[in-house]
Amino acid sequence: HYRGGAYYPVGGPLKISESIVRLIEKCGGKVLVRSAVDSILIDDRNRACGVVVNGREILAKSIVSSVGAPATLTKLVPESHRRTLVGRQIDAMKHPDVSSNVSLMTMFVGINDADGTLDLPKRNDWIHASWDHDGNMAEHRKDCGNKMPAFFISFSSAKDPTYASRHPGKHVALVIGPCCYDDVERFKDDRVKHRSDEYAAMKDKWREVFMGVLLDRYPELRDKVDFVDFGTAVTNDYYLGTHRGAVYGLAHTPKRFGQHWLRAKTPIKQLYLTGQDVVCCGIFGALTGGYMCAYAMSPRSLFHTLSLWI
Repeated sequence: HYRGGAYYPVGGPLKISESIVRLIEKCGGKVLVRSAVDSILIDDRNRACGVVVNGREILAKSIVSSVGAPATLTKLVPESHRRTLVGRQIDAMKHPDVSSNVSLMTMFVGINDADGTLDLPKRNDWIHASWDHDGNMAEHRKDCGNKMPAFFISFSSAKDPTYASRHPGKHVALVIGPCCYDDVERFKDDRVKHRSDEYAAMKDKWREVFMGVLLDRYPELRDKVDFVDFGTAVTNDYYLGTHRGAVYGLAHTPKRFGQHWLRAKTPIKQLYLTGQDVVCCGIFGALTGGYMCAYAMSPRSLFHTLSLWI
């Protein structure tokens, strides 16, 4: 999707969700919000037959999980069935070259441009400590809180042609950097927005680092920052349903791609995986994972649908 430049949804990422919801409802489906799945129902023949949502059982002929292999197999599959049905797969995901071992921290910035003087870029900035990416990551793992190997900066308000009319005089920035889950794991069970002073102090320290990178790159923003919020790996788990804060899923190593069981069809009949862990990370990795899942569920239907597009 970078051929000819990157693409951005007009109206913001919410438009992607809205378009998907319309299609699901048009086909007779229903979308529930604030309705986390508690577990997957397994019948006496070891087949997935439904889900439990907020204590309510919802039955279905097939179950498709897009929350990733670790969360699906270690959290949603009932504990009584894990060892017998997916024990080998769970053990495989514990290997350091397979497990979800890279997480991200995100700084959200609100910018005041009431005077209309800012000319922010539509591009994404990738800022690396050096060209030695493996070396940078190795140093980062030795001291996660202080040695950042890379940063990502983006201004979605500059990319969206409708943003200025919807939010005049304002811009938003996003700054992303790596996070070691081990640094924040002890805070994962604390109440959101009410975590400890120690956690708040860690966030404040990282926020200063991230803001320094943003202002060093764009000094014109120094007196225009109106709002700052900051999220870590445990934030990702709470709001995005990730596993160990890994927004890009399982590790991207030869060991991971050698896991032949890691496919749309799971060892549990009628339970399927979709998304990044089926193929690879990113938008197109997740999209391709969706196609692989659709093919695994109904090869003839998928080929018929594709033939209508060709």
